Amino acid sequence: MVMPKNFIRPLIIVVLAVILVEILARVIPAVDNRFFPLKKLSWFESLKREKAVVSADTSFVQKAVAISNDLLPLKPFITKLNNPSANLRIAYYGDSIIEGDLITGKLRMELQSMHQGSGVGMVGITSIVAGFRQTIKHSFSRNWESISFMTPHKYDIPLGITGYTFIPRNYYVAEKVIEPLQLDSLAVLDSAQVASPEPQKENARFYVDYDPWVEYSASQVAGGASTFNRIRLFYSHSSDSSYVKVSYNGAPFILRHLQNQPGVQVLDLSPVTACKKIRLEFNAYDPIHLYGVSFDEPQGAYVDNYPIRGYSGMYFQRISSDILSGFQKHLHYDLIILQYGVNVSNYQIRDYSYYAKGMKKSIEHLQKALPGVPILLISAHDRCIKQGTEYVTSPDIPYLVSTQAKIAKETGCGFWNLFSAMGGLNSMPKYVNHQPPLAGKDYTHFTRAGADHIAEMLLAYLKGN
Repeated sequence: MVMPKNFIRPLIIVVLAVILVEILARVIPAVDNRFFPLKKLSWFESLKREKAVVSADTSFVQKAVAISNDLLPLKPFITKLNNPSANLRIAYYGDSIIEGDLITGKLRMELQSMHQGSGVGMVGITSIVAGFRQTIKHSFSRNWESISFMTPHKYDIPLGITGYTFIPRNYYVAEKVIEPLQLDSLAVLDSAQVASPEPQKENARFYVDYDPWVEYSASQVAGGASTFNRIRLFYSHSSDSSYVKVSYNGAPFILRHLQNQPGVQVLDLSPVTACKKIRLEFNAYDPIHLYGVSFDEPQGAYVDNYPIRGYSGMYFQRISSDILSGFQKHLHYDLIILQYGVNVSNYQIRDYSYYAKGMKKSIEHLQKALPGVPILLISAHDRCIKQGTEYVTSPDIPYLVSTQAKIAKETGCGFWNLFSAMGGLNSMPKYVNHQPPLAGKDYTHFTRAGADHIAEMLLAYLKGN
C-alpha cells in the first residue's frame, strides 16, 4: 500500500517542527518573571521522567528489604508461645488481605495444634464474605445495620472490638433505580435532538415484617471447629425489655433476656451439650448494639479474624477505650496484630508522613486502652502495577514499608517486614505464577494457598526460626 503524497508532506513538516522545538527548548534559557515566564522544556526527557514514576528506586528498595524485624517488644507473648500449656489469644486486624479467615485460619490451626483449643473466636453478626469463609458457616437476614470504620456519617456510634457495630432493624438498605421522567414526544419539536435521560440509582430503605436473625454452623475445615462448646454474645445499649431468641441444632427457640447495664455486656449462650448450629433472633424494633459472638473454650489458643475491607488502620479511636477494656476483661488478648498499608499505597507517593501520624495515634490509643498487650505491626506486602507488558513493584511500596518500620520503632511495637520475607522487589509475580498460584491476577491479594504460606512464615518468625 503506497502512502499518498498529500499525507507524506504534512507528516514530514510536523516531524521537523517537533525536532526544531526540542532543539530550541534546549538552547533557550529558562526565564522566571511574572509577565512572560519561560520554563525549560524537553519532551523526550519528560517521557523519561514519566517512565521513572513507575520504576522503583533501587537503592531505597535495598534499604527497605534490609529493614530488620523486631521481636523484642513481643517478649511477653513469645514467652507464652513457647509454653505449650499456656493459653493464647490474638486479635488480628487487617483489611481485605485477611478476609475469609485468610492467614488467621492457618495461624489458628497451627497454634491450636501446639496449645489445644477449639473454636474460631470472635465472629461478627454480618459479613460481606460470609460465603467465602470456610472455617465457620455463617448466614444472616438482610435487616441489619452494619457500621464500621468505613461507614460515613455514623461517627457518633462507638464500634466494638471487631471494628463493627450491628443494630437490628425492621428494614434493609439497598440501591433503588429511579427511572427518569419521560418527555411527551408531542411537546418536543425535534425529538432527535433530545438525549434520553439515564436511570439514576440511590440508596433506599426496604421495610420487612420479620425479625433480624443470624445463624452459625460448625465446620470441620482446619482452623475451624466441628462443634460449638462455649458460645458468648457481646452487646451493649440494651433495655429492660431486650431479649434474644436462641435455637440449638434447629430445636424450638428459647427466650434469653439481656442485661440493661452500661458498658460491654456478655451473655453466655453455651449449650448443655456441644452443638453444631446456633440461630439467634432479635427484636427488629429494639436498637441494641451487637458486636459479635465468640466460639471458644476456656483453654487453648485463639486467633480472632478482624478484617475491614478498604480500611487504612488509622483512627482506631472510634473504638472507645471503655469498649476495648471491656472486651479485654473477657477475651484476655496476649497480642494484637495490625496488618495494613496497601489501601493507602499510591505509586506516585514517596512521603507517607501523614500515614505515620495517623497510625501512631491508632497505636497509642490501643496501648493506652490495653496496657501491657504487645502490638505487632506487619508491613505492607509486595504489590505490583503494570508497566508495559510486565508487572513490577509499585515504586511507593519501599517508602511505605520504611515508614511502617519507623512507626513500629517510635511506638515500641514489634515489626515484621513482610515485603522482605516475600522476596522484596518484584516478588509478587512469583507468587502469581507459582503452581498452585499463591496470589491472584490483581497482583495484590493472596490466594488461600498463598495466605497459608504467609501464616507459616509469620509463625516461624514469631518462634524465632
